[in-house]
Amino acid sequence: MNLTRANTLCSLTIASALLAPTPSVAQNVDWPLHNLDLAGSRFAQTNQITPENAHLLTPRWLFQHGVIDGVSNQTTPLVIDGIMYVTDSRGSVYAVDALDGHLLWLYDVTELLGGGRQQGYVFRHRGVTYEDGVVYSAAGSFVFALDAKTGEPLPGFGVDGQASVILDVLKQQYPDVETAISMGYWFTTAPQIHDGVLYVGSTRSESRIPGGHVLAIDAKTGEVEWHFNTVPQSEADQGWDIAGPTWNGGGREGGGIWETPSVDADLNMMYVAVGNPFGDSTLREGLNLFSDSVVALSLDTGQLQWYYQLVHHDVWDYDNGSQPILFDMEVDGEPVKALAQANKNGWMYILNRETGDPVHPIIETPVSTETDREGEVPYPTQPIPHKANGEVMEPVSPVFPTDIPDEHAADKTLVPQYTPLGQDQIFAPGMGGGASYGPIAYSDDTGLLYINAIDQPFNSGRGPKGYFSAYDPTTGELVWRQIFEGYGQAGAVVTKGGVVFVGTGSNTAGYFFAYDARTGEELWRYNTGSGVFASPAVYMVDGQEFVTVASGGGSRGRRGGDLILSFALPKQ
Repeated sequence: MNLTRANTLCSLTIASALLAPTPSVAQNVDWPLHNLDLAGSRFAQTNQITPENAHLLTPRWLFQHGVIDGVSNQTTPLVIDGIMYVTDSRGSVYAVDALDGHLLWLYDVTELLGGGRQQGYVFRHRGVTYEDGVVYSAAGSFVFALDAKTGEPLPGFGVDGQASVILDVLKQQYPDVETAISMGYWFTTAPQIHDGVLYVGSTRSESRIPGGHVLAIDAKTGEVEWHFNTVPQSEADQGWDIAGPTWNGGGREGGGIWETPSVDADLNMMYVAVGNPFGDSTLREGLNLFSDSVVALSLDTGQLQWYYQLVHHDVWDYDNGSQPILFDMEVDGEPVKALAQANKNGWMYILNRETGDPVHPIIETPVSTETDREGEVPYPTQPIPHKANGEVMEPVSPVFPTDIPDEHAADKTLVPQYTPLGQDQIFAPGMGGGASYGPIAYSDDTGLLYINAIDQPFNSGRGPKGYFSAYDPTTGELVWRQIFEGYGQAGAVVTKGGVVFVGTGSNTAGYFFAYDARTGEELWRYNTGSGVFASPAVYMVDGQEFVTVASGGGSRGRRGGDLILSFALPKQ
């Protein structure tokens, strides 16, 4: 355990007079996984905060870890037995008292990553996972295992608690490789964990990696049990017979994984969202599988069960960023084991997670193939989601440019979505628009999906707008929507009390909102002082319900931050 940077940390307990009363029977409610549970539901079983009292929420404490050299503050806190675990942009782990925010221990990975910005890392980190008294952080190109009580490395896991899992896989095909970062591989996300096995995906497409790797790792030893390459490179990779012919001409690069996989243990399946292809698109005629897809793999062996591609031959950076969300519902009186995925292309896809088939129609729709780029072969159709009644589903953010300043549009062309790239175009969503890495939330009580998204057309000459929406997945209907200034980039959390929380990021402020989960009515907002690019968590300690969120980051999160805020109701 390294405490050398402890003097840079700051924790503050705010206004002890505001402490809510402790009920006669103390109760803890944990937030044990990155998106709460294996399904990624983000549905907290707490009901102390309601639409009637949410306007009374007050900051209870804050914590600052002091590291601001990464890409915004994107960590989602975990809370286990009254201890909160957060990370900085490098993946160092901080344990703090979840009741008052005081630091308990720090494990600093900075000198253990084997590289820094000079070697290509773009520091960003979204949190840890937990099982059986151990906290796991996937940082740099490694996975770290730490004793949850002390922060000490787990004996027997890799070397001194550090496992070089990506490098172990790469050496099987590239025996001369010395570091994973030299090939563009590292982690940005929290691992998933189930029954003693960690599941995590590697990124980064923009580093022109030869496919992203989904890894299953023994949580005791750090050894890789199986792996799956999202862009099969040869007959040696599983799925080559399906994906190989869809990259005519070569250029098999990309397929990075930005977020945590989901798990359905009853079906023995895990689900991962795969990112965009990268490199010269004239060298990769075809669908380019399994990029921009949801892929289902068997838990025990990693065998491909099904896939569904959301964007064909992507040249717009319309990749999947968020964890697929799993939920059960009824459609026309029949039970459906469902999966939803929202995409940077502005559309939400609802699939049967047993088969990968669409629950409602998803129609391959003709799109423009006219291009001035020599050698480019655009794909002639794209899958467009429809509602149960056959009408086109309302996108999560506009798919045609809106609110373009007249002076900016004067010498440019507004084009429909999926138009091949050209000069002086304005299209929507832009390359940073739609639904990003922020996960969807689902409430068993309302039966609604809650999705945050960004409206900022490419080359638009204006700032971003956040689109926060609630959908009924049984019909595909949009139920309500809130539009606000700033980036709707982070995910939401919804509670048993009927409140849904979400944040927005901008250059000057970061508002954290509470809405009525049924109606969308705004109940409360708080200016955190900097952009909110992180997804919140909800927990209870000693019978007090808290909602917590990380704040820090400028435009698109390109400036780091270090603040963790926890809110609760005031004393009655």
